[in-house]
Amino acid sequence: MQARFVIPMFLILAAGQATACSHIVQTQVSFEVGSAELDRSQIVKLSQWLNRSYASFSTYKSMSIETGASGRIPGKAKALAERRAIHTRRALGILLRTDLPAEVHSLAYRFPKSRSGENNDFASIQLYISPEELDKLPKCHPAAASKPEASSRPPQELTRADRSPTSSMTSLPHRP
Repeated sequence: MQARFVIPMFLILAAGQATACSHIVQTQVSFEVGSAELDRSQIVKLSQWLNRSYASFSTYKSMSIETGASGRIPGKAKALAERRAIHTRRALGILLRTDLPAEVHSLAYRFPKSRSGENNDFASIQLYISPEELDKLPKCHPAAASKPEASSRPPQELTRADRSPTSSMTSLPHRP
């Protein structure tokens, strides 16, 4: 009886260890309530974030854009969030070194602030680091982690580069 549970559990754990390593680099910009346009300061912020991102990892495989908009009428808030996604995607298309495929999610919120006080009028952008760059990170290859010479450079965990609450640059483990 125990073997029926132990073997499947072992297979689940082994599969978890075999999952590909992935990291994301992300930032967030806030919008004024009712606005869908990126202003000059937001574009400068995105440009600076991308410059820091490219300094850490030279290639990315894809990106995701999640936008939110608050409003009492869900349909109007969702439409505003979708316009924010379009404008954010357009700006990134100009600022990125190469065109990346993008997954886009637009969300409607009833209130401008979440229960935890976070702004619900935002665009959050994540860049997914290319497999070639990930191969250079020892954490992505358990065997390489025990052999420092197997990696051409030390692991790079990005930390908050901009201390403002609306922007961060982090490298987070992500399981695709």
